[in-house]
Amino acid sequence: MSIQGTAERLSDFDRNLLRRSVRELLSRCWPAGDAVERASNAPAIAALWQDMASQGLASLASNTGETGLRESVLVFEELGRAACPAPLLGAVAANLALAGQSTNATRAVLDDVHQGKAAIALALGAFDGDKAAGRVEAHGNELTGRASFVEGVQAATHILVFTDTPARAAVVTSGASGLSTQETPGLAVPAFAELTFASTPAALVEVSPNVLADIALVARLACLARALGAAQRAFDLAVDHAKVRKQFGQFIGQFQAVQHKLVNGLITLDGTRLALESAAEARDGGDPEWRVFAQAALAFAGPALRDVSIQTHRALGAIGYAEEHEAPRHFRRVHADLARFGGTPRARAELADFLLGPVQ
Repeated sequence: MSIQGTAERLSDFDRNLLRRSVRELLSRCWPAGDAVERASNAPAIAALWQDMASQGLASLASNTGETGLRESVLVFEELGRAACPAPLLGAVAANLALAGQSTNATRAVLDDVHQGKAAIALALGAFDGDKAAGRVEAHGNELTGRASFVEGVQAATHILVFTDTPARAAVVTSGASGLSTQETPGLAVPAFAELTFASTPAALVEVSPNVLADIALVARLACLARALGAAQRAFDLAVDHAKVRKQFGQFIGQFQAVQHKLVNGLITLDGTRLALESAAEARDGGDPEWRVFAQAALAFAGPALRDVSIQTHRALGAIGYAEEHEAPRHFRRVHADLARFGGTPRARAELADFLLGPVQ
């Protein structure tokens, strides 16, 4: 199913078709057995991105009257399930930030993204929410500063940078003069990167600070959806394992301790999905309080999905720690995505500001 040419918002039936279509595409182009090896293979990611673009997925959020945040988080959930580092986060951010721009440069970049010829890495800088994410300043058509926790740089052709002095969006070509990149290995695969800009030429785009902040919040929800997909996939593997693994002459799924872990996981996964879908639906419906729904989803999901991930490992036993198995890659994804953007503490702090007012 292609989402191009949709005349109105997708129905639940069409959304289920979209999920099935994305899952089939990823199972064919990004098989689980090769996911770890391909994750660090830039040509493999570029080839997948062209396949995704041919299905219209690179255009998500470019026309919010047709496909909105509900469709975007659905696709991100499938990416998490498949342990797939497709550069969709940058594409969605670029579509939201640049779609209304009329310059030839921005139109050309978006056209290339939608055709799968360009891949965008998103550098939020001061809009990231993590104080260690750095900040970038614009001086004329040049950038100076540092941005950390940038994903997808290895396969990116362009970088979308949010500057804070003044607040704008900037498009930088990978390999531009004055741009240096340093990988920062951690839980995420491929590794995040730290970017340093030293009088780096860029195409500046006028975008209001409020819009930039909203795009950053959309990015947080997208990463939450990806963590949810990873946690769900690992949970499904644990359920299957409990049905066939025997201890003391019984299937381990018959032991009450394992049953409780898995039932609690099911409840938590469904709760996270409902909270995420509520936030996405509120934004798509124009609800002015959608940010509160978003922060609530983030505040709930942080500890909830981490607990599911840990209990899943316990149910899987030793095989959950073997790199030959899928489980470790999903464990890393859950924790890498949930720790970003200030994590749960930031979401709770913003909810407190909403309820009680900002600290004086």
